[in-house]
Parts: sequence; C-alpha cells; structure tokens
Amino acid sequence: MQKTVLIFVSFLFGSIFMGFYQEPTVCNAKILKEKTKEFLDPFKYDSSELTRIMYKNKEVVKDVEIPLFIGEKYRIVFNTEALPKPIEINIYNKDKEAKKRTLLFSSKNQEKGLRQFFYECSKVRHVFIDYVVPKTDTAAMQGCVVCMIGYK
Repeated sequence: MQKTVLIFVSFLFGSIFMGFYQEPTVCNAKILKEKTKEFLDPFKYDSSELTRIMYKNKEVVKDVEIPLFIGEKYRIVFNTEALPKPIEINIYNKDKEAKKRTLLFSSKNQEKGLRQFFYECSKVRHVFIDYVVPKTDTAAMQGCVVCMIGYK
C-alpha cells in the first residue's frame, strides 16, 4: 500500500512539474544558428547572438549594439521562429539618446508571417538593434531570437 501511494505521489509531482517544463529545442542555440546560417549565403559568417525574450504585461524594448568595420559589406540575419508571439525588430544608425537617429530597417515593413529577416549595410561603424516585445497577458511567455552577421 505504501509503495502504491509513493508511486502515485511521485507521478503526481512529476506531472505537475512537466506542466512547467518548456521544451529545450525551442531555444536550442545550435539548431537555430544552423537554420539562420542558411540565410547568410553568399556572405561569410562573422558572429551570432542568441537573445532571450521575456514577454511581460507591458511593452518592452531590448537594445543591442553591434560594432562593424567600415569598408566591409554586412548582412544581418534574424531568426524569430523560436518566439511564441512576433516582435518588432528595428535597426538604427545611432543609439536611442542620439538626436539624429535614423531608422535603417524595420521588420514591421516586411511580409506578414515571415520568421527570418535580413538587412544589408556598409559604411557604418555600429548598428543599434531594438527588439520591441509586445505586451501580453499570458504569464511566463518566453522565447529567443538569433541575430547572425556575415560579411563580404
């Protein structure tokens, strides 16, 4: 009888914790980077960054700065397939405190339903990426986006 109760309790706790378990492949950096690398061609891989996105009950903007070398042509690729809800990706020439900040790219202007975006640039020292995470009422929503850079 005690053994049966112990098995039942173990099963119960296991079931409860599995409800909170998020599948690890959702933000599997290796798999996401391999998929993203396909969009770099004919550019050569330079670097990549996986950014974790947490959805909250208010809009959040995550800023990322990417230094570049003048004289090189770059392709910046974003893979958002590991996000449960679309975000807006904006690329600027200067940081958010700069007076003459120019929007260079926005995923808002891309075809609806796309999960991969790319932007090509040259003659800039830095690009500043804003990930605009929309407000959500769903608790504990999270995902990740891969940003990969290639050069020619």
